[in-house]
Amino acid sequence: MIKQTAVALAGTAALRAAAADAGPASRDPRLPLIYIADLYHPPQDPDDHIDLATLCALPEFDLRCVLLDCSRKFLVPSPEGWDVARDPGFVPVAQLAYLLGRTIPAAVGPSEPLRSSTDTAEDRPATEQAAVRLLLETLAASPVPVTFALTGSARILTAAFNRAPALVRAKTRRVLLNAGATGGPKREWNVMLDTAAYVGLWRSGLPIDWYPCATETGAFNPSHERGTHWRSTHAELFRGVAAPVSAWFAYALGGSGRGDIIQALSGGPAGDGVWSHALVGPRNLWSTISLVQAAGRQLARTTEGWRFVPATTSQGLEVWPMRLDPITASTDEMGTMTWQLASDGPSPRLFGREAKGDFGAAMTGALNGLLRELHA
Repeated sequence: MIKQTAVALAGTAALRAAAADAGPASRDPRLPLIYIADLYHPPQDPDDHIDLATLCALPEFDLRCVLLDCSRKFLVPSPEGWDVARDPGFVPVAQLAYLLGRTIPAAVGPSEPLRSSTDTAEDRPATEQAAVRLLLETLAASPVPVTFALTGSARILTAAFNRAPALVRAKTRRVLLNAGATGGPKREWNVMLDTAAYVGLWRSGLPIDWYPCATETGAFNPSHERGTHWRSTHAELFRGVAAPVSAWFAYALGGSGRGDIIQALSGGPAGDGVWSHALVGPRNLWSTISLVQAAGRQLARTTEGWRFVPATTSQGLEVWPMRLDPITASTDEMGTMTWQLASDGPSPRLFGREAKGDFGAAMTGALNGLLRELHA
């Protein structure tokens, strides 16, 4: 069933792009976006499921496709792999598309790191070519530039750029890069997944909005002005979400092997203790604010608590100061960044926020409010 789902989703790419682009671009004010994520089932880290739900809950986006950035070590069991065998995340994409009454094309990319920053990955197996092809087809069919949201490695985008640099340059609005460290001796997780791809992306000259997942003090500092990390619990994040959505999260968090992936979403979370066990778990998150900012929203305190509100409606509210600062930046072959602030310019830009108060609590309240709006 997983293979059938994959074929069905990938096969809708041309129809999806044509439908989204019918008529003048001005008729659809949404921001066209391609989401590239290391999404698996069972999850390697369920923050990717939360990021996908966040993206789908923001009506400002026209989600053109989801590209599955899956590394082989997470697809095979130990001792050869990381721990347990996983599948690329076609199932969570298909389930969420069904719940929301949408079409979400999906495809999987190369499973091994690029051999160099200029590698096209064209020699990889046919089963690993679909994501790069879907990316290029989606760009070619779009009359307007597209935003990329990266929450894993840069492998798929860099391989696509190396195959068709002129097309990717012309059709890229911004790259939301959730990866890398602003300093320190250690390589950040997403950089480690494919260092050559990370280096290649920075050297491509594409317009990058950099949301580093680590700072010079590590990946879990909630009070650094450049840090995107925040922490919550599943119980707080999923409080009051629609029953089918909670069932979707439960299927993922429990690593369910049910083959009836649609029926599994009916009636809310299973009552066998899987959901109650999942709710007590903590959750580290990094990518949320990149999606919120790209949607033109701000973190603001309202009468209902902290919420992600459109910037046009935030007047008179207490807003958590955040910004994107122009920088000059370069990376060595190991993915170590050197950067400094620059005068105004189109690219690249580095995330910054005011380091005050309890950022995690504010983000928790706002994301929970957004997830409660997620339904068909």
